[in-house]
Amino acid sequence: MALSFLLLFLAVVVVALIANMAAASSGPDVAKRFLEVTPDYTADGLRTWVSTYPVQAHRYVYPILFPLDLLFLAALAGLFAIASIATARALHWDGDLVWILAILPVLYAADDLIENAWLARLLLSPRAVTDRSVAIAQTLTKFKFAAVAVAALQLLLLLLWGGWQILLHALR
Repeated sequence: MALSFLLLFLAVVVVALIANMAAASSGPDVAKRFLEVTPDYTADGLRTWVSTYPVQAHRYVYPILFPLDLLFLAALAGLFAIASIATARALHWDGDLVWILAILPVLYAADDLIENAWLARLLLSPRAVTDRSVAIAQTLTKFKFAAVAVAALQLLLLLLWGGWQILLHALR
């Protein structure tokens, strides 16, 4: 598990760096990753941007969303799942139930993947950009942030619980 954790951590860092470099070389708007980070854009604004900058829009999809963000979300979800399961096992949780700790990271990964596919649809076709499609994209982005925060919180609470157990054992 330690090697898996280390490899996934390394993958998260390396893919994030490569994605940031690729985004920076794709134009200032893509460098900001504005669709994934700040879901406050409008349908009219996005439709105009996609129509005015089709090359940047295409580069946002390939290589930023696919394959780089796909690799990032897989590595991050895997990291959270592996670390949560390893921590629970170290705390002597029931081995038959620790798989439950993978649910939240998988939920994050699924939402991020759906968000990427939805954004790709909007970025590759200005006609697909409507008030409703943008509202769905923004909801997916907000849900992604909530899901990754809850997955991180799960791991943090497990680590705090482990630390608490170590402290109690040391005080005996």
